[in-house]
Amino acid sequence: MGNDLSVLGNPLRDVKKEFDQLVIPYRPALWSYCRSITGSPWDAEDLVQETLLKAFSSLSQLWQPLNTKAYLFRIASNTWIDYCRKQKMKLDTIEDLDTLSSDDSDIGLEINDAMEMIVSLLPPRQRVVFLLIEAFQFKAKEVAEMIGTTEGAVKAALNRARWKMKNSSEKQSSSTKKVIPVEDRKLIETYIHFFNNRDTDGMAGLLVENVSNDIVHIAQEYGKDTLRKNSLADWAKDPVEMTAELYMLWDKPTIVQVTYMDGKKAVYDLNLFDIEDGKIARKKDYYFCPDILQAAAQELNLKVYPREYQF
Repeated sequence: MGNDLSVLGNPLRDVKKEFDQLVIPYRPALWSYCRSITGSPWDAEDLVQETLLKAFSSLSQLWQPLNTKAYLFRIASNTWIDYCRKQKMKLDTIEDLDTLSSDDSDIGLEINDAMEMIVSLLPPRQRVVFLLIEAFQFKAKEVAEMIGTTEGAVKAALNRARWKMKNSSEKQSSSTKKVIPVEDRKLIETYIHFFNNRDTDGMAGLLVENVSNDIVHIAQEYGKDTLRKNSLADWAKDPVEMTAELYMLWDKPTIVQVTYMDGKKAVYDLNLFDIEDGKIARKKDYYFCPDILQAAAQELNLKVYPREYQF
């Protein structure tokens, strides 16, 4: 076997397939929750990916029956709280139950409509508690188990979050418009030119030798030659007629691959690049991410090419 870790992958793929089949029913709710607590579709997809990887990698350490949905939400919640802690974001202040009125449960708002306010007003832990209970119908006891605290502390955080949501008059200001650096735009437009001409050699020429490609939820590729032989070669054989267009999507310059369905433009795939020294150093491909593809289509007022979760 030597030092080649890839040989361990083959026996794990059957287990991974069973795992994916088990979690697929909870994927839409998990993605919606992750988008709610992060406030960003990009961060949501990253958090879902990390949650699923952690859940799968911990299987051999589980010695008790667990509710699959609750387990996934537990991992997502704590991963996000840990991230916020590392970023030195203020998590929240837990107050005693009797410091806040308990009649704030009827806050009279739709969660989806209030998403910007939730992200803006509530610190991470309060946001997690509020959304788990208000939007995803978990009980306070379940949430306490998820985030490792007491039921009383959860109820206190919930009451404080409800109070903030009900009494805030804060209005959301429009975010500063992001601008793509000139050199990055030139590189992306060159890539799009090669893409639209199905020129894989031209596309590969824009990659650094040690480029990485994250085909989200499916595969990792390392090195220009690997991409050329695998994902780029597979893309070149795709029978679907598609073109690439540049959009500023959720504050990131995004290559949106589009096709046509019933005469109307439809989102087919999304790509993000990290550019270093005038070349593409890291690439993210969201081909197998139906949730973010659907969200992108809604954001851009386009149709979406039908895509299912893969396993």
